[in-house]
Amino acid sequence: MKPFQQSLRARALLALALILALAGCDLAAVGESEQIANVQTVLAGTPSATPSATITNTPEPTLTHTPTIGPSPTTTRTPPPSATPPPSATPPPPSPTPNPALTGFSYCNQRAGSLDSRFSASLAEVRASGTPAYEQVEIRFELAEGSAALGATAACLSAADLERELGEGASAALGVASEYVLRVNLPGWLRDTQFSSSAITQTLSFTGTRTLTGARLVPGDTPDAGAALLIGLTEPLPFRLSVERNPTRLVIAVARNTPLVSSSDQLRVPMGGQPALAAPLFVIFDGDIWRVEGGAQGAGSGLTPGAAGATNLTQSPETETALAVSADGASVAFCRAAPGLDPADAELPVPSALWVMGGDGANPRPLAQVGVSCADPAFSPDGAAVAFAVDETGATPVQRTIYSVPTAGGQPERLSEGLDEWSRFGPQWLAGGALVFAAEAQDGRSTLFLRSASGEVQDLGNDLLVRDSGAGPYLALGRPLAAPDGSRFAVELLRGEASGADVAIFDAQGVILDLLGAQRTLPPPAPTAAPTRTPTLAPTRTPRPTNTPATPEATGTPSATPAETATPTITPTLAPTAEPEPEPLPAREGPYWTRPLAWDGQGRLLYLSTLCASQVVQDYQLARWAGVGRSELISSGQGLGGVGPASLVGDGLAYVLTEQAAPGPRGPAAATPRAPSALWLWDLESGARGALLSAERDFTALAR
Repeated sequence: MKPFQQSLRARALLALALILALAGCDLAAVGESEQIANVQTVLAGTPSATPSATITNTPEPTLTHTPTIGPSPTTTRTPPPSATPPPSATPPPPSPTPNPALTGFSYCNQRAGSLDSRFSASLAEVRASGTPAYEQVEIRFELAEGSAALGATAACLSAADLERELGEGASAALGVASEYVLRVNLPGWLRDTQFSSSAITQTLSFTGTRTLTGARLVPGDTPDAGAALLIGLTEPLPFRLSVERNPTRLVIAVARNTPLVSSSDQLRVPMGGQPALAAPLFVIFDGDIWRVEGGAQGAGSGLTPGAAGATNLTQSPETETALAVSADGASVAFCRAAPGLDPADAELPVPSALWVMGGDGANPRPLAQVGVSCADPAFSPDGAAVAFAVDETGATPVQRTIYSVPTAGGQPERLSEGLDEWSRFGPQWLAGGALVFAAEAQDGRSTLFLRSASGEVQDLGNDLLVRDSGAGPYLALGRPLAAPDGSRFAVELLRGEASGADVAIFDAQGVILDLLGAQRTLPPPAPTAAPTRTPTLAPTRTPRPTNTPATPEATGTPSATPAETATPTITPTLAPTAEPEPEPLPAREGPYWTRPLAWDGQGRLLYLSTLCASQVVQDYQLARWAGVGRSELISSGQGLGGVGPASLVGDGLAYVLTEQAAPGPRGPAAATPRAPSALWLWDLESGARGALLSAERDFTALAR
């Protein structure tokens, strides 16, 4: 390079550096804690102090807690036995390079500090600030002398879910005008004089931030303790909750941008052309049974054909409430309720009877009228008999027993005890004529009963469930799902010492073969002056039966955010006191909720694992169990909707997706009858995936 060219280049670089430096000084002063973003890099800097939050008086209703999720019904059926080649795994979407500034941010429900005791404190200061990657709100508390440590939980949820939790109009009453809400609960905050001195019924307005513009601080739903902070968001954003000490501060940080894109939810992404149905599917929609098959024929009111169409097989005034399909697809058994009665809206049991018809809807006829109503029909592997649950009294709460009747007709036979402490439901046939079915008692207990072909009954829940002595890792059992040949079955196990569920795989004799999703406890880190733990959500790929859950749902506290100076908005009434050392939270391995989807003809189970408890985003993995200790990942994704029942049709996985999941953490089977839904098919052999049928409301059952 010539000397004068070198000189010109040097001058240009110097001028560019000077311009950037001057621009940085000017924007840093005007942008209130905003940093300068370059097209190639982000220039690091220390956020400047932001103006203190202002507080205006507004009335405030109380807030209620999130309901507890119980066992989710499984309404799937299995395909006829066939030799299916192993499907090729679909690679998950490429993971973006993580931003180091967003370490510890996620959609998962989080907790920080100690939740084991109540604390006495006054709110002393509220401040908001921003960085290029996230914005945060810092709330400083003055703990009373001798008080326990501060503890909080946080969850992101939609405004619609908030309405369903608290009642219609709750969002407006709480001053939340956004589509999503970040709710931070302080359940241990005592309602004492320290609490009264805080601005607990105030609207907090933040300056210097774009994503976090304001919040509502409201009392909880108990008279002696609790409060919640509601922060409105325009879209679901990853967040991080932390508690700092000396001084005591609650820090809520929210990412500026969402990682969710159209391809994040792999189950909703069309791929590889239109999939073809190997055999018809059957669904219940608006109280009728519809036959879904290829050809994109016309559908009915409320249904829109996609790659397939639907034919109404039971168009009548009666309401169909449950169905099952024989292994050869030639017969459909279903429960039919009297005209004009909607079981979904009825408070009392709706009278119904067991019917059967051909797979094309021909020759419908009543098969059994026992007791008041029927539920959960299931064909035996050879199609010669139908097992079903019967409500014999019509009293509430419903108490069911298990019956069986020949498909050709005959006298129904009771297969279980009746009118005792147990309500039995969800029968599934096993090899050799055995049956397994779920049971629950009025006091909340649940179990599984295994009935041999000769009539002996075995209680499978004795060694699994939590008893008065505290023994047993699980609190409740879900519904069984049997393989097509009856050689084994799977069931959800709701954890006793932590929230979420695992899946147990049993053989036909009731012996556990494997556990899917089981978690193990990692030793907690040593306590430090500044907590550095972050949520750990690493699912196990090949869990073992010996792994049992033993930790609470929440994860650790993220790293402390550097303190900034700002003028307090509330004058503290007490001098700062030493804060007790909180107990460190143990880390966890394994997914939050695992549930079975469907068995294939080779005795392999497809199952869905939700990696963490979140009330807005389901971070999931679809996998296949292929033997003890052997599972293979098929796909993974993140979605805002819900995943409902599923069934295998040849090489294809059929599944129901709902646009809106039920309130509470994602994981159980979605059951939202009035939410728009779609029936999808994924050909696991060819990779083709697409929507078969769309509906204005949910499909309440799916079978093959």
